[in-house]
Amino acid sequence: VGTLDGGASFVASGAGQALGTRLGPFVSPLNDLRPTEVNFGDIVCQQLLVSWTLLGALENAVSLATFHVNSRIQFGKPIATFQAVQFQLADAAVIVAGLRELAGFTLWRFSSVGEAARADVIALRLHALESARAVFRTCQQLHGAAGVCDEYDISILTRMMQPALRLPAGIEQTAELLTDAVTMDGFVGLFPLGGKV
Repeated sequence: VGTLDGGASFVASGAGQALGTRLGPFVSPLNDLRPTEVNFGDIVCQQLLVSWTLLGALENAVSLATFHVNSRIQFGKPIATFQAVQFQLADAAVIVAGLRELAGFTLWRFSSVGEAARADVIALRLHALESARAVFRTCQQLHGAAGVCDEYDISILTRMMQPALRLPAGIEQTAELLTDAVTMDGFVGLFPLGGKV
């Protein structure tokens, strides 16, 4: 098991008894973290792939919401004809398009410099988490009360993405990790740090 700050751990040999839950067989205690025993490039690559997985889920969520608002009839016409619904769906689509661009850039950056792109990958993860919060909320709201019922794919999709949204860190912890990564590794951008040209 590796962490975004370079720590590593191995599963303790005496895992003990299962927790009695569905995840019980997959949960066990870890030994102490040892930073020298992890291939950090693999962890950075894994987090990059998780961000791409979130991007795919958000694209699917917008597609599901678009289909729903075009097929749901209210007051004799599809709810997609209402301006408020159009604005919400457009905002969600723009968020996903922005995440797609950042994901493409980060993939290129990782392929160019490897684990030195840690700050870029963590920045992508942070943006993916913030995007997921907004897009999933909007798409579930556009489904109405059915958006939280497992008879609809949007509910299942949102639930299945929860581990990716919470592990290894949520939004606040990821922001702290990004601050540390920029401090340690620097950050390559269009403008120098501090905003001076």
